Amino acid sequence: MIVPHLKIRSAVEEMYAAGGLPKGSPAGWPSVDKLYTVGLGQWTLLTGAPHSGKSEFLDALMVNLAKQEPWTFVIYSPENWPLALHHSKIIEKYVGKPFGPGPTPRVTSEELDDAEEWMRGKFLFAKPDHPNIFSILEEAVGVPLLGSKLGIVIDPWNQLDHYRPAAMSETEYISQTLTHCIQVVRAANCHLWIVAHPAKMLRGKDGKLPIPTPNDVSGSSHWWAKSDNCICVWRDQNEEDCQDVQIHVQKVRFKHQGRIGVAVLKYDRVSGRYFEQPALRSVANYYDK
Repeated sequence: MIVPHLKIRSAVEEMYAAGGLPKGSPAGWPSVDKLYTVGLGQWTLLTGAPHSGKSEFLDALMVNLAKQEPWTFVIYSPENWPLALHHSKIIEKYVGKPFGPGPTPRVTSEELDDAEEWMRGKFLFAKPDHPNIFSILEEAVGVPLLGSKLGIVIDPWNQLDHYRPAAMSETEYISQTLTHCIQVVRAANCHLWIVAHPAKMLRGKDGKLPIPTPNDVSGSSHWWAKSDNCICVWRDQNEEDCQDVQIHVQKVRFKHQGRIGVAVLKYDRVSGRYFEQPALRSVANYYDK
């Protein structure tokens, strides 16, 4: 079907009157906002070595988005089960205090009630009996939004049930599945995050794990080609209790919503929050070399 020119022109004029190309929602950290914003009708690949903090960063991102704008998230994250555990981690990030007792004052019962009420309708958790990405996406896009933006989280890819025909290669399967994901997020005008682990990576001469790229993700180079945005979360795991976390934005499809580069945040283990790290922003020129 050829789309009539007048239909496209009408959409262009509407976008022009609204102020130009649509901006994405801010991630909530100024250094990250310069590189990555969350656009609708798109999907983001999030990768990183094991224990680098991918899920923690994604939870913090969702909390930031939900604080700033009306968002509803449908989350499939079995590595964070039981669901009460995942709730507690999000509550920590919302309140800024640890959930459990310790030397730092914990979340009070009043703050717990407030946080749970704030989460109601914003954070929905999928727990299907037979988890496959097709059924999760179908259920997610059917959620009543009441004016909210929709975000869908698959964390991680390897915890899904994959039904690949015997005659189909893994590369072909990933290509077709990601094409389906693209069709869904475009049609529903939502944002999808998929967390996918890289293949086994060898440490360099300095003993550090390399910074993975989408081409290192297990299965297929289609992760890079078909994603709208690619982010790698990296920290030096050789350094004991390392709190400096590098957010590598490795691909942004639309230049009006971001650019490649690196932001450095400080992770607070007590509250689960991420904070700006002004002293290390020189790393942001990493991809300009």
